[in-house]
Amino acid sequence: MSVRRASRSRSAVFAPLGEVGRAVRVEQRLADAIRVGLLADGERLPSEQELATMLGVATVTAREALQALRDKGLVTTVRGRGGGSFVQRPHKLDEQVLAQRLAGMSRVELRDRGTLYRVILAGCAELAAEFADEQDVQELRELVAPPDREDVAAWRHLGIEFTLAVAALTQSARMTREMMRQEAEFGVLLRLSARTPQQAGEHHANLVDALAKHDGDAARRIVQTQVDAALTGLAELHRTVR
Repeated sequence: MSVRRASRSRSAVFAPLGEVGRAVRVEQRLADAIRVGLLADGERLPSEQELATMLGVATVTAREALQALRDKGLVTTVRGRGGGSFVQRPHKLDEQVLAQRLAGMSRVELRDRGTLYRVILAGCAELAAEFADEQDVQELRELVAPPDREDVAAWRHLGIEFTLAVAALTQSARMTREMMRQEAEFGVLLRLSARTPQQAGEHHANLVDALAKHDGDAARRIVQTQVDAALTGLAELHRTVR
């Protein structure tokens, strides 16, 4: 991930909460960033005091959030010189685990979550078309999965990175965080229906072209078409795993 693109997405992670929040809000924000890979495995997190200052919360709140992340196995803390709190990403979810999560959802919940994901991502794409410059477009092209990529987990993760990069182009930290949450909760499931990088890569390439032309209407339609197709495939898969 380029420094420019990474800084935009990461700034949403450590942006102030806007008011003194509870530890669960800090915990959730960091957990989402870890699960979607925005915070890398082994990365050193800011200290409790630094984290509290960045997020605009009390130090004790940051401490409680980090403890909760440790309890979930998402953060490990090393004492002494050179120590600190480090990201500990969970083992990548295999398709069986994701299928079990999908099986636990009702058709109503699946449709409801899909609608929310579609609206948010389409809105991000439309707004991103207003702000994307030549460098943004080039960086997005680098995230389009090559058609010969065989590592399914790798190109699906590339899809998550692409989506968050588009969200970051809205220049809204709140929107970027919401898209991050959607990816952690639903995007990983939605990608189960995309079995080859060609399918996802084609849609992403078309979206980049629309952003390059600053065509918000086209960008929105491309995302809607992509998500609709993925939701149809996910609904079919849902019937087989229940």
